[in-house]
Amino acid sequence: MLKQLEEVKKNLLLEYCLERFGINPEIWEGYIWYSGSKNKIYLANTLELERIIPESKGICIFRLDKSPKPTTNFLQLFGRYITRNYVELDNENTKKYCRGEDLILENNKSIIPGFLLMTNKNRFLGCGHWNGKILKNQLPKSKFCKINFL
Repeated sequence: MLKQLEEVKKNLLLEYCLERFGINPEIWEGYIWYSGSKNKIYLANTLELERIIPESKGICIFRLDKSPKPTTNFLQLFGRYITRNYVELDNENTKKYCRGEDLILENNKSIIPGFLLMTNKNRFLGCGHWNGKILKNQLPKSKFCKINFL
């Protein structure tokens, strides 16, 4: 059952987007945040529904358990607004990432361990979780693909 997201949780996610990814809060004006089943957080431009009760409306942008986990959809759609905690992959690592492999990255002092946006040449690929040494691939298996050249 859909319900509008509690203000406390919405503020937590807005703060997370600003602190983690540097996304300006003005980006979210005009959107309605709501929660669905399994701690999924959705974003839509309206919550008005007529005669049906859908499981979801809009796109799933976060899973909210112990801490917010951004979805691949969120990072791909809003990646252009992200100003920090992203990694620009070279072509070889991009191919590995798209195949679903974990990556070993050099320690980058400007990146805080946690969830990151993975990019390649202004392409927003998806999510990774970095512990300071290993980048754990967070791309859903359904989105794995083999890329031969970039």
